[in-house]
Amino acid sequence: MSYSNFKDPFGLFKRMLLSGNKTAYSILFREFFTKLVVPIDFLLRNSEKRKLKKSKDSSLPIILVLGGSRSGTTLLYQTLEKYLPVSYISNFIASFVNSPISAYKLFHRLIPKSVKNYQSYFGSVQGFGGPNDAFFLWNRWLGEDRNHAPEEISEASKVEMTTFFNTWLNTTKKPFLNKNNRNSLCAPMFDKIFPKIFFVEIYRDPVFVVQSIILSRRTIQGSDKIGWGLLSKDFENNSDPLAYIDDICRQVFKVNQIIAVNRAKIDPNRYFRVSYEDFCEKPIDIIKLVCSQALNHTVNEADLTSLKFSSASNGQRLTDEEFNRIKSCLKDLQKKNE
Repeated sequence: MSYSNFKDPFGLFKRMLLSGNKTAYSILFREFFTKLVVPIDFLLRNSEKRKLKKSKDSSLPIILVLGGSRSGTTLLYQTLEKYLPVSYISNFIASFVNSPISAYKLFHRLIPKSVKNYQSYFGSVQGFGGPNDAFFLWNRWLGEDRNHAPEEISEASKVEMTTFFNTWLNTTKKPFLNKNNRNSLCAPMFDKIFPKIFFVEIYRDPVFVVQSIILSRRTIQGSDKIGWGLLSKDFENNSDPLAYIDDICRQVFKVNQIIAVNRAKIDPNRYFRVSYEDFCEKPIDIIKLVCSQALNHTVNEADLTSLKFSSASNGQRLTDEEFNRIKSCLKDLQKKNE
């Protein structure tokens, strides 16, 4: 979690300390650890450069989890990581911002497995072995703004990107899996850059996405009027105290529109889609689909028959006035775009 992307980092730090949330504490410890290993990361930079110079093409696939903010992407990411034979950027490796490949090569046997629970703290998961969004990595080519993305990048950046992932794949000898919500805005671009890439999109009822973003703003930003999530913006003063809800509804609606347009540009044989509700009820279906179609691999169904997640968060958690405002605004947006 990069505090540069938050309007009140000290307030966030305080809220995390007072949250009583183990995952929040784990994130804070990782921030400290990242500062601690800066000298090691610095020493590994030359090794990283040498590895990248020797890069060769890899035939292993890349799998990217897509979806809007608060749509269930983290849960899907955690689940696929546990049951698919893949590599990923762990929380430990993410601490080595300049030398992730060299750090993996040196330390991968020491990195603990991801924790067994599926808890997360607004997209971040617990433990050094847990899967990381890898913003530090994608920022190299897409920029520092976590909530917006360029439609196109330079040819040099494309070469750097393919070089990195070829080197990662050849080093780990496993397909690569990652979730980063911003990548949902860039799927067609990635589809052109990588010869063997697959996408797994999860979508959720927008009413509950908007509700979750409101609650996230209050916890992360300390205010429901400060932007958070894909395509977010700060709320401008308005005499209507609930007008910020309309802003968030438009934000979520626009993200879904972009993802839909992007989806249509990609070969459906390499694009898998599941609803949050169906995934919670029967995650085995998407696990088997991705495993067979993207990896040409089978999973042990005996390990998955009892796997199920609660969708209890798909319930009203705001006041009637706020919740009804969400439903009304989304209904109006849908009508205007029919």
